[in-house]
Amino acid sequence: MATKEQIKKVILDLAGNPETGVVRVNVDQWATAIAELDKTPRDDNEVQDGAPTPALKKESRVTKPEELR
Repeated sequence: MATKEQIKKVILDLAGNPETGVVRVNVDQWATAIAELDKTPRDDNEVQDGAPTPALKKESRVTKPEELR
């Protein structure tokens, strides 16, 4: 997990270390928001790699139709 300062440094490095402009003005807010995403507890249905748990469960085949025509 990256700290707010590490995230801020990466954002500024990727943007070319601007001294003024939109990136410089908003970098603190962006870094804070990204750091908060790291802190947010994961949902119970989500595993470490981000795949939902139901997608990892064994699938069963439908051998007969459920409805009659």
